[in-house]
Amino acid sequence: MAKSQSRKNIVLLSVWVVLVLLTILAYNYNPYERKSTSFEKDLFAIENAMQSILRIELNGQDFKNTLEKNGNSWTVNQEYLLDASMQQVFFKLLEQVSIQRPITGENSAKIKQNVLDSGVQVTIYGNEGILNSYTVGGDFQAMRSYFVKGEDVYLMQLPGYQSYVAGIYEVPENDWRDRVIFDGIWQDMVSLKIDRPNKETVEFKYDNRLMRIQNQQADSAEVMNFVERFNYFFVDQFLPEDHIALQKRESFDKAGTIEIEGLDKDKSLRLELFKNPEFNAYLVHINGKEWAAIRNERMEKLWIELEKL
Repeated sequence: MAKSQSRKNIVLLSVWVVLVLLTILAYNYNPYERKSTSFEKDLFAIENAMQSILRIELNGQDFKNTLEKNGNSWTVNQEYLLDASMQQVFFKLLEQVSIQRPITGENSAKIKQNVLDSGVQVTIYGNEGILNSYTVGGDFQAMRSYFVKGEDVYLMQLPGYQSYVAGIYEVPENDWRDRVIFDGIWQDMVSLKIDRPNKETVEFKYDNRLMRIQNQQADSAEVMNFVERFNYFFVDQFLPEDHIALQKRESFDKAGTIEIEGLDKDKSLRLELFKNPEFNAYLVHINGKEWAAIRNERMEKLWIELEKL
């Protein structure tokens, strides 16, 4: 979130960009004709991952994430809904990941030990038990990812792409989570109120099948276009307590509050927003409990649209 982003954020961003491209192109892009080899290139690939997998355990050196199917939904650590985009990207990787070559020779033992010492233990379950189990690690600077299974070490790839395959296995809990914080549309709202420093409070209320702005004249179509920005409203990132922005939150100025009263009281939402010019996102305090971030360009666009009403 800070301009001087941590290396982990750079890793995750790089992986995200490559893998989102993969989800778009995977079914149409087949750059290589398969040829017979002395090893099984698809040893780690899982056919029809969405249908085959019931649970994935990712055990790192300082984290444990379990992605698990629960009825028609997927959960993260039995506490949060799994983000649909992350699920799609990860499962597509699980279907497409391929062995580039086995690692042999004098470097094999060293690489294997490094992966076992610092990597992520992966166990994938289906209806009949364990579908696959291996340890993932790598070298981001060299864009090399290794899978260790038994005594063997493999250099991994996504065919046709240069990418750090291991990166997505290292994603922290917060980045697996569904980022939607208002799970509904304007018809699920009783009211929407926005209060900013040195600005007049703006309030919208449901009235005669539309959301209408209170105490001022405005084009109803423009009002609805604005209010619909809050349909399935999401944050860009949930923040852990040790995030650098939270460590410096006293340097942030209050930027306003957004309150949504829902027809379902459990969907009601209060957001406190804070801004610091040194950071490229707003800090967001959700219902006085957890913290998240929303990119500057998203919030600034909302403010501009609000001013036009």
